[in-house]
Amino acid sequence: MAENANKRNIPIKLGDFSVIDTEFSSIRERFDSEMKKMEEEMARFRSDLMNRESNFFESTSR
Repeated sequence: MAENANKRNIPIKLGDFSVIDTEFSSIRERFDSEMKKMEEEMARFRSDLMNRESNFFESTSR
C-alpha cells in the first residue's frame, strides 16, 4: 500500500501528430530553403558570367 501512495497520475494529451513527421517536415523546409538559396546564387553567377562574356566580346570586337 505504501507503493500506491507514491504513485501519481500524470495527464497525457494525445494528438494526431508524430514527432517523426514534424522533424521530417522541418528538414524538408530547411532543404527547400537551401535549394532556393542555391538557385538564386546560380542565377546570379550565370548573370555575372554572361555580363563578363558580353563585355569581353564587346572590347575585342572594336
